[in-house]
Amino acid sequence: MKQTDRITTAFMSLREQMLSLAERITGNRDDAADAVQDAFVKLWQQREQYESASHARGAGMITVRNSSIDLARRSSHASELPVEQAADAAIETSNEETDAAYQQVRRIIDNELSPRQRAIIDMREIEEMEFEDIAKRLGMQPAAVRVELSRARKRVREMYHNRKKNNS
Repeated sequence: MKQTDRITTAFMSLREQMLSLAERITGNRDDAADAVQDAFVKLWQQREQYESASHARGAGMITVRNSSIDLARRSSHASELPVEQAADAAIETSNEETDAAYQQVRRIIDNELSPRQRAIIDMREIEEMEFEDIAKRLGMQPAAVRVELSRARKRVREMYHNRKKNNS
């Protein structure tokens, strides 16, 4: 995957999270959209510096946070909380929610999927391997890897939503 594709993919996969974070910091959806756009422009200008999609994603969230703080400082002179404290609180809440969801998904993967499905998910999502490389490692065809990954994701998604619904 080309570097520009990696940056674009990383940004698009995080866009909603970035908007949510920016909105909590700025308090305004339009300002949040501006902060996300500013962040993407900054990320794009520095795209050669990112070694992987995960590196780009991390930099993206930090850049959105900083852009949101800058925008909030410019647009709001009086605030109940200093902007830095509001941003830190927003990130803590977001990280706690994200961590809890990640842990629940990881438990589903570890306990409910077949060993092959677990291996495919880990190789694709964590190690970011290409389908052809996964297929070679597991002695499968790339199309079979795609099908198995799709089934595993579907099962995880269904189980996650069912558990979430039952806990509500």
